[in-house]
Amino acid sequence: MPVKTDWPCWEIMQCTPENALQCPAYKSNRPCWEIMREIDPFSAHICSDCIVYVIKQKESIFSKEEIIQIMHRKGIHVDSGCPLQHAKVQHLTQNN
Repeated sequence: MPVKTDWPCWEIMQCTPENALQCPAYKSNRPCWEIMREIDPFSAHICSDCIVYVIKQKESIFSKEEIIQIMHRKGIHVDSGCPLQHAKVQHLTQNN
């Protein structure tokens, strides 16, 4: 079961579609932590603790199993497909 490192940050973090549309990273093809460094260089250090940053690093301090456990604790199940797609289905189901 591979960790989906190709998912963008808003999918990993399960942002609502409304929040994703307001996010500068959503409209960019650059990593969210690079955008954060430009917007607020003094707060960019928080990115190094973010699950998105950890997953996207080639040399992570966490094993694949540890990353999967962290994602499961966040409610992100890497074996069930794209989290954004799952969130859209849930949103549509709840509103019908």
